[in-house]
Amino acid sequence: MPSRRSGQAAKRRDPRIHEGPSGFTWHVELPERASAPMGARKPLARIVVSEGEGLQVPVAVARRLDAMDDVAWGSRAELLYHVGEVSDACCWEKLVDLVSRRDYSTSEMASRLVREGYSRARAEGRVEYACELKIMSDARFAEYFIRAKVAAGWGPVRIERELSRRGIEASEVAGWPEAFLEQDDVSERASELLARKAVPEKNAYAKFVRFLVSRGYPMAIAKEAALDRIHGDEGEC
Repeated sequence: MPSRRSGQAAKRRDPRIHEGPSGFTWHVELPERASAPMGARKPLARIVVSEGEGLQVPVAVARRLDAMDDVAWGSRAELLYHVGEVSDACCWEKLVDLVSRRDYSTSEMASRLVREGYSRARAEGRVEYACELKIMSDARFAEYFIRAKVAAGWGPVRIERELSRRGIEASEVAGWPEAFLEQDDVSERASELLARKAVPEKNAYAKFVRFLVSRGYPMAIAKEAALDRIHGDEGEC
């Protein structure tokens, strides 16, 4: 009985050879796998040409080029031009698809498109165009992000750190932090978080402080809230 691997190999079709009037030919070779570990760049497809060096392009671009009918490009230069046109279109479609699922900062989006196989210049160009159309906005993203994380109990330190990872400095966000968090509010939120947790039998103070700091609360507020929680619990006994 043939193995599953050999059966899969048998199903692979021969590449479609595209030939121009001058004898110039090209065909597409897709990678064996289209996925990649999270955060890694996806495998690229290869366009093999009869003149000069081949090209590496994102799989979506290669598939679209390969599916084109009635193409008669007579040179590598003509092919390169159309690769650029199709790459722009596919890159834009990927951006729109991603934005339709959730908000991205411009830095996040550019990095994501680069992982899809597009050049940094092309990715940043498509992101800039999306900003011109108001499809993307770092200011809008930052405001939504901050409000969501404040509601989730994050402290200001963690919010600033995570914004920075997404290419946005909190100091550049209009109204940060006063419009989103007041000092008394930060302290109250830290106390509320600890009020939901039982006091550990050992090292309660250190564990509470570590917990709050991990959630992004300043050390001074974490220490004060931890002491209040422990002493308050002792007073209730």
